Amino acid sequence: MSSGQGMTSHPVAEVRTLFAIAELSHPQKRLPHLKDYFNEVSAILAREFPIHYSALILRDPKKDSLSVEACFGQGIEGIESHPRSCGVQQGAIGKALQCQEPVVIRDLAREPLYEAWVKGRGETIPIRIPLLCFPLIGEETPLGVINIEPPYGQDKALLRDLQFLQAVAALLAPMVKSYQEKKAGPLARHESQKLRFPGLEDVLSERVGELLNKIDPYAKTKAGADLFDDVVRLVERILIKSALERVNYVQVAAAELLGINRNTLRKKIKDLKIKLP
Repeated sequence: MSSGQGMTSHPVAEVRTLFAIAELSHPQKRLPHLKDYFNEVSAILAREFPIHYSALILRDPKKDSLSVEACFGQGIEGIESHPRSCGVQQGAIGKALQCQEPVVIRDLAREPLYEAWVKGRGETIPIRIPLLCFPLIGEETPLGVINIEPPYGQDKALLRDLQFLQAVAALLAPMVKSYQEKKAGPLARHESQKLRFPGLEDVLSERVGELLNKIDPYAKTKAGADLFDDVVRLVERILIKSALERVNYVQVAAAELLGINRNTLRKKIKDLKIKLP
């Protein structure tokens, strides 16, 4: 099929598209930047379907907002002319992130991201309605959305559009998360954690220092030999118990608060013999 001309209902085009997108995750074919990756995915879709617009919009938890990472399509002069950001809880995008389900956008003028753009350009907006908004979820965390024109372009084919693009979003989400983690790097993540708890290191240093001052470093006692394990277990126990109390012992919420897997939390509760109400 040539460059999105016409339309086919045959599933071969869908399978071919998903296979081509999946191949981009191979380390040898990995593109250097997330924007390049998204544009290549969009180009693959456009070769098989009449899709002339798509945008990757990512969530910024620090600013409680959404920003446009990349956009693709005919008549889009580049990210400079495209709307750049909106509130994370606004419009269809906010709804898609909140319910973690795709949302159909039928009026761009009512969407905070596009509202000013539509008013400024009038009838020249190069986007075909309805526009489909798909959340990208990485390890149960909303990363952002992709806004994209429907592949089959007709309301009667909307269910098929949603099913196909749900598979596309499932392929994109782990790649988006991977690019974000690579961009942040271990040092950036470490600094971010320090900024979230600026006084924690000072408090722990003071308390641990007081404890060590009470122990003779030259006395080879069993208590001294087990000191490291005892302190680590005690800190873990206090931290987990406090987190559980903070969320009324709802383990899912406690795991999210601590930033650990729910199964890991359950194992820690058992190993540390933390009593639950």
